[in-house]
Amino acid sequence: MTSTDYAPPPERERWGSRMGLILAMAGNAVGLGNFLRFPNEAVKAGSGFMTAYFISLLILGIPLMWMEWGIGRRGGVRGHSTCPGMFQSLTKMRFVRYLGAIGVVMPLLIVIYYVYIESWTLGYAYNAVTGALGEATAAGETSGFFKTYLGAGGGFLDMEDLNGSWPAYSFFGVTIVVNLWVLSKGLSKGIETVAKIGMPVLVLCAVALVVRVLTLPVDPESGRNVLDGLGIYWTPEWSRLFSSEFGPTIWLAAAGQIFFTLSVGSGAINTYASYLTKDDDVALTGLATVSTNEFCEVVLGGTLAIPAAYLFFGMDRVTEAAQSNMGLAFNTMPQIFASMPLVGGEASGTTGVAIFGTIWFGLLFVAGITSSLALSQPTMAFMQDTMGLTRKKAALVVGGIIILCVQPVILMPGVLDEVDYFAGTFGLVLFSTIEVVLFMWVFGAGKAWAEIHQGSDIKIPRLFKFVMTYVTPLALITMLCAWGYNNALPILNFEVDPSGNAYSEAGKTGAMTGRMLMLGLLAFFLILVFVASKRGHYDNLMKEGDDS
Repeated sequence: MTSTDYAPPPERERWGSRMGLILAMAGNAVGLGNFLRFPNEAVKAGSGFMTAYFISLLILGIPLMWMEWGIGRRGGVRGHSTCPGMFQSLTKMRFVRYLGAIGVVMPLLIVIYYVYIESWTLGYAYNAVTGALGEATAAGETSGFFKTYLGAGGGFLDMEDLNGSWPAYSFFGVTIVVNLWVLSKGLSKGIETVAKIGMPVLVLCAVALVVRVLTLPVDPESGRNVLDGLGIYWTPEWSRLFSSEFGPTIWLAAAGQIFFTLSVGSGAINTYASYLTKDDDVALTGLATVSTNEFCEVVLGGTLAIPAAYLFFGMDRVTEAAQSNMGLAFNTMPQIFASMPLVGGEASGTTGVAIFGTIWFGLLFVAGITSSLALSQPTMAFMQDTMGLTRKKAALVVGGIIILCVQPVILMPGVLDEVDYFAGTFGLVLFSTIEVVLFMWVFGAGKAWAEIHQGSDIKIPRLFKFVMTYVTPLALITMLCAWGYNNALPILNFEVDPSGNAYSEAGKTGAMTGRMLMLGLLAFFLILVFVASKRGHYDNLMKEGDDS
């Protein structure tokens, strides 16, 4: 049977337009990582990073994007918007539906802490408008302001080793309500509408800041300029890429950033693609999504924080700021805005923090919400398609899970870092490997290639078939084996944390809590997949014997 023999249920949601789809997909990919994580990773890795970055984009990012679009559309045509059903459509082996549960749990785990960080940007935008952030910056207290905002080291509970503050908690409440309200409105009226408005606003805000940064004058005392700041990570050095001392670090950093920035391996792209029809293009649209994300990351995100920090504070400060994604965004950037002149050569002070800070944290909030909506959608779709809930009830269930599970993230140090590492870093590589092996090796490279080209507006160069069949899966398997050999046992045994540092007692408690949280959610959704299997939810896929 071919894919044309199947028709989706008539009530199934659809994207309203291709442009809306591209903007929503780009919104999924364009997030906090584009403006925070990317410049930091580039600085920490050093020269040669951008070369490794673009090679990783070609052999990992773009192939995985096409494969996830193909898998997602294939599952959607058969009435399944989440990975358990999508994987089952690729083979008659029943256990793959349980592997697909990872593609529901992992984006949910990411969104649990992502929404909390997203709420910080909303709170900081408010503090920039009201002038509180400008006053703290003028007093040299940006770091203290950040800690006070989060309630680090005690907070409103006033209990040892617990964090939290009412202002941060309040903005989190607003953020989660906005997310759930948009999700309850549906695909085209909710997510697509936000993407159509949010993405142009995000780009305009970023362009405005980039223009201001690129037109900053040379520092009269040091002679530093913005272009020298760009050269920190744009200078290619092939010798570093293949040296035993620097090479592995640079390649892992570049590959990790590609996974993070494109949101491949999370299950979110698969779900978005499931709302396509059988003849909707995935090859050209997937490429357009990658291009939009890369423009926002490389051209916009790469031209903001680091070059400005270098101009005003020098290389030592850039290196220091790059050690912490959050420190760069919430501590260093307000200081940059205070030093940045509105016009002419005079520092703008509190006025600059109010104006540029509102734009900066506003664009981060928009970038965050478009990504959190995408990360929430797999769980939404699972509750609707598999559990039979209405969209509004599904939104309430998803919201309840997030609110319940975010409490240890907010209150206990170490939980966020642990969940971020296993779900937002290691998990992306693991799930991508499962996807590629199933699609290219089990389902078959020939059928996978045909699936991606069904209804395509372009012909993908045939070289990519070889890359997707051999290079991409072998690179992923190598990364997993390298992690297992070098990092697995020390991290799993609590000898060192994911950053290579020794766990504190509080950090170890938080790490254990984070792992129990992850395992608990995985067990919960595995049970739900089992229940759905007993109800015959996947029987149509098993009976099809699809050879398309």
